[in-house]
Amino acid sequence: MWVAREHILLKKRLHIYALMALLIIMPRVLFAQGKYGLEFASKDIDPDARTGMNMFPDKPFMAGKQFALSFDISFIPNIASYFGYVFRLTDEKDQHIDLVYNVRTQSFELIAGDEYSGISLKTAPAPFIHDWQRLQLEVNNLQHSLTLRMNRQIVGKARLHFTPGKEWRLYFGANRYDRAQTFDLPPMRLKDIQLHRENALVHHWPLRQYTGNNDTDIIHQQVAEIDHPIWLAHVYRNWEQAADFTTIGNASVAFNKETGMLYICARDTMFRYDCNKHVLRTDSLTQPHGLPAGNQSVFGGKQLYNFLTDLKKVSTYDENSHSWNTPVDNDSVTKYWHANRFYAGFDSAIYVIGGYGNYRYTNQVQRYNIASGQWELLNPGGDTYTPRYQAALGTTTDGDSAYIIGGRGSVKGDQLLNPHNLYDLNLFDARTASFKKIYELPAPEQPFAFGNSMVIDTREQSYYALTFANDKMQSSLQLIKGSLTKPEYTPLASAIPFRYFDIRSRAELFYYEKAQKLIAVVLYTPENHVTQVRIYTILFPPALLTTPEDSQPASHWLLWLLTGAGIMCCLAILFSMRRIIGATTPKPAPAEQIIVTPVPVMVTISKEAIETAVAAAPAGPAIYLFGQFTVLDNKGNNITRLFSPLLKELFLLLLLHSIPDRKGITSDRINELLWPGRTGKDARNNRSVNIVKLKNLLDKIGPYTLEKDNDKWLLYFNDEQVSIDLLQFLEKADTDTPEDITALVALTVRGGLLTETEYGWLDKFKSDISADITTRFLHQLQRNTHKYAPEQVIAIANSILNFDPLSEDAVMFKCRALVALKQHAAARAVYNSFAKEYEHIYGESFEKEYQALLVD
Repeated sequence: MWVAREHILLKKRLHIYALMALLIIMPRVLFAQGKYGLEFASKDIDPDARTGMNMFPDKPFMAGKQFALSFDISFIPNIASYFGYVFRLTDEKDQHIDLVYNVRTQSFELIAGDEYSGISLKTAPAPFIHDWQRLQLEVNNLQHSLTLRMNRQIVGKARLHFTPGKEWRLYFGANRYDRAQTFDLPPMRLKDIQLHRENALVHHWPLRQYTGNNDTDIIHQQVAEIDHPIWLAHVYRNWEQAADFTTIGNASVAFNKETGMLYICARDTMFRYDCNKHVLRTDSLTQPHGLPAGNQSVFGGKQLYNFLTDLKKVSTYDENSHSWNTPVDNDSVTKYWHANRFYAGFDSAIYVIGGYGNYRYTNQVQRYNIASGQWELLNPGGDTYTPRYQAALGTTTDGDSAYIIGGRGSVKGDQLLNPHNLYDLNLFDARTASFKKIYELPAPEQPFAFGNSMVIDTREQSYYALTFANDKMQSSLQLIKGSLTKPEYTPLASAIPFRYFDIRSRAELFYYEKAQKLIAVVLYTPENHVTQVRIYTILFPPALLTTPEDSQPASHWLLWLLTGAGIMCCLAILFSMRRIIGATTPKPAPAEQIIVTPVPVMVTISKEAIETAVAAAPAGPAIYLFGQFTVLDNKGNNITRLFSPLLKELFLLLLLHSIPDRKGITSDRINELLWPGRTGKDARNNRSVNIVKLKNLLDKIGPYTLEKDNDKWLLYFNDEQVSIDLLQFLEKADTDTPEDITALVALTVRGGLLTETEYGWLDKFKSDISADITTRFLHQLQRNTHKYAPEQVIAIANSILNFDPLSEDAVMFKCRALVALKQHAAARAVYNSFAKEYEHIYGESFEKEYQALLVD
């Protein structure tokens, strides 16, 4: 019985140790699957800025009897010419071996000295554009011969007509290192360069770097120097901003996926971003074109169209005359904000789905027949499609179906009836005019909406879409890759800054297959007469969302050491199992002892640790105005996401103008800030509707009073039942005992006043609070430092720095407190960070040295 039980325990232990070994080995396996390598800047680039790599800048490579050079190579897609030198090997006699791509013969030519070697790899660029290929050159010094292989298959052999030397230099790309300089190189990418000497691997440059101008060989630490590197680990993870401009009118965007031309339609100009040449061109229109708020553009059937669904008019653009064929009323207002649209080639029609306007969401499907010029309202069949806007749409390869995911809406379309974010994936079949619900994503902890368009990959059954938090203005766009069959998705690449203001903001995503790039377009229209446009690109397929540190390789010997350790763990447990199974007399197991050995640990006092120690969140309703805007309901649940940007601003206007020493805010002032340019009646209606919505949210928080006194709105909460950190701070404004200061620190440790919220009218509130806090806290430290423990001094200094990051006095007190705690490295790091930020802001060095800061 005991043996059987012990067998079970041993089996479990074996599984655990095996898993440990796998976890040790796994990082190397996972890392090998990442996007990495070196891209070479070549064509259409100034020769001085082209990429070159010197593998042995200090001393040459000793060849021995024979050596082999191998590497992975691919070509950058969508380039006119791939001519150029891939590498050059040069010996001490100035004899060289070159690999050159010849565009006339479409082949890699191996050149020895001043003659063709006779080895030629016939291949068009295409196989190198879509996949990595492994090339290997073998040089036999004894036989005076060359062998070229591709993917281990011999391409050709030839005899060298000169006696090769013993010492070699190796250059890739632009060669500015020896006497025969050359700047002709193919637009290529390289990774995993290896050198074998007499069949032994002696050098390996993975080219896995994220930044920097060199790469270190992981065998013998030979450092290769690189001029103007483009690291793939960086460009596959980071969006590159291609354009940033402001134009007149309510601009809209369309994309020609065949030519890679992105159109930004403005009132008096047509902007064309060429994804092939990375150039933004402008064409002045022969006459201005009306672009009413909410207009949309789409490209299909070799034509560019612009329309406002409400007007039932579609304009066609003539690229020769730079004009639109149908005039449009510029002052029209849409009720189909953020509707989804697409062009279907099978019936030459434009489809418009959903939208928002007049406080209603819609699920209408409208179709415009280009041939007849007629609009029709379809009655789709299949599954029910919830009324919505802010959804993402992407078409299949044939263009006769469209996937639609997410959005914001309500079951009955009424904005007053439980509006919420949606996370379902639907397929609209244009041929049958029917919807099919595929699945619904689990509701995320942090709600998000989608950019207007997404990219569908039917081969991999996946989609790529832009998501953003639609509960705050200072948001960001996060690219995700999701499945078309299973409710799952993965974040990719870095985020794009995104100023979200409901119908004024828009994001689009396109894919240009020839260049293997995703294109993101961000539109923001603060007023009806201008639009801010930003264009971003990233290589496709993008890498997983990781930090640069995640993409750095561990040292070669350490990985092997850890791998061996994992294997030894498995062997040890196997040996243990054999020994116990072989035992015939069971012995009672001794009681397990846990021995705790004290280990000295250096602990850095962080803002987060202090925050945890001094600031406990209330269990009931609360409104946090320090740090990120946060609201808890009467059950302690976070309901911040329920505040749309408009409701959030209305709420803060009412609350902040009602705090002590404020006299409330008038209706006219609210209208001026939230609905500028609207008629009095229209603004009044908007205000009434949104106050009703706001009251629904206030009811969830706790007892409150919202009243109008002498034409001024005032909002109060029962301070015994609803906790508001700013009001608690102001109530203690006249006290300065150490106990009171500690309580004030606990209130402000979350950050400055509404740190992620930016309104013009809010600046005065922020400056007043900031001046009050910094003055009060600094005065306390200057007079009573001796009354506080070093940890408390650090907490007070952190609070000051939340409001004034360049407070020299706060940094001084913090560094001194850290030194008192023996945290010398942390104190130095605080000083260095402050000095760097000081120089960045003021353009001059911080004049006080570290030691002087500690003793003054």
